[in-house]
Amino acid sequence: MKLLANQPWLRNPSLETFLILLPPVAPIFLLLAFPDYFHTHGFVSNGWWVVLVMGIDVSHVYSTTFRFYWEPQLFDRYKRHLIIIPIAAFLMGWLLHSIDALVFWRVMAYVAVFHFIRQQYGFMRLYSRKVKATAAERTIDSVAIYTATIYPIVYWHIHKTGDLNWFVEGDFINLAFLNSAVFDYAYFAVIVVYLVKEIRATWINKSFNIPKNAIVVGTFLSWYVGIVLAENDLTFTMLNVVAHGVPYMALIWIYGAKSRKTNWNFPLKEIAFFLIVLLAFAYLEEGIWDILIWKDHPEVFPFLHDIPRPDLWLVSIVVPLLSLPQITHYVLDGFIWKLSGPAR
Repeated sequence: MKLLANQPWLRNPSLETFLILLPPVAPIFLLLAFPDYFHTHGFVSNGWWVVLVMGIDVSHVYSTTFRFYWEPQLFDRYKRHLIIIPIAAFLMGWLLHSIDALVFWRVMAYVAVFHFIRQQYGFMRLYSRKVKATAAERTIDSVAIYTATIYPIVYWHIHKTGDLNWFVEGDFINLAFLNSAVFDYAYFAVIVVYLVKEIRATWINKSFNIPKNAIVVGTFLSWYVGIVLAENDLTFTMLNVVAHGVPYMALIWIYGAKSRKTNWNFPLKEIAFFLIVLLAFAYLEEGIWDILIWKDHPEVFPFLHDIPRPDLWLVSIVVPLLSLPQITHYVLDGFIWKLSGPAR
């Protein structure tokens, strides 16, 4: 069918559909299939925590190392940045945590949100790269993807700072004094404008960009359901983590396949090595967090729990140090979307 021909896939349509386009909406189908369970099980249990937080969220952070630190040519190319960024990030984190722990976590939360937002914009741009569009059409696309992500965050600040948190309680500033009506109208107005633009562009160009629109629609749905409609922490965590972590790791795999000039497939040995390494790093990091700082998953890390929590001055060193992979990941994420270099 000509309307659906010449789609701007990155590598493999089937695998991209499964690993990039479906993750934002797949948890929604799970919510619809088991509404009673998710209504009554709002707490992130150990099992869910292992799968969602450690298995996907923390693991995807370490996938950055496959892109930058484990690839000799790229490491040599950006060596100065790859060394300076973690050092600067640690010093800044240590300074912020020494001033106040909540200041540190608040900065971390807003940097994380920016990172999550930019990933959706990045995917939208990746799948728009071969499309002929006017400046106005590109602007509408940008406004739409940013609205899909920023509006739920604004809603959270106004209505849900007492129900949800990103890292720790109180990490988002409470803006309950704002009137959300203007944001509501703007949100739905952007949706209408985007739909009209897409219908018009499809009619004129006789072509419909499936992956780009799937990213935009999936972002609207996952962020709205995960934050605005979320009834509990489990719903938010599942929508948030799956939509972000799985596509990110898939993108890293695509880059590796392109740089090796091979077909994008999933040999069992390679994918097993990839996932085992990520999980090992994630388990090690979260184990240290739990033993020294949080002490809330003894069933997952059943060792050394009698070690006392460090003194406050040492916590201000340990916490930024343990957060370093995450902070570095946020900063380096700006390079992830630049696939026009050695990845081609």
